Amino acid sequence: MDSLAQASDSTLIELISRGHEAAFVALFDRTLPTSRAELATLPDARHGQILAASYVEVWWLAGCHRAPEVDATTWITGIVRRRVDEALRSTQPDVDPPLTGPRPSYSELEIAALLRRPLGDLPGA
Repeated sequence: MDSLAQASDSTLIELISRGHEAAFVALFDRTLPTSRAELATLPDARHGQILAASYVEVWWLAGCHRAPEVDATTWITGIVRRRVDEALRSTQPDVDPPLTGPRPSYSELEIAALLRRPLGDLPGA
């Protein structure tokens, strides 16, 4: 895992695109602080759901972002920012209210499985 912590973003994304779970964990840990900072504009408890959904998207779309010059932080920040914007728009009048409640979302369950971490250990949980 130490070699993965030192690997470039493009190397991690290439490995993730081939299903390498340890590379995904390394990229998650590397980019999480920046992703969390993007969530600061969202004034509610959906942070965990948005983080989970964003990183599940990274897992599934890594094969589309394998260029040698890829900046994973910029890519992931863009995903999180888009999801925050969607969440903010969903709170406007005349829009269906967001799903809330104690049950974890599908994305939260999937990110916990991909990271092999309990739900309670995930950010925002």
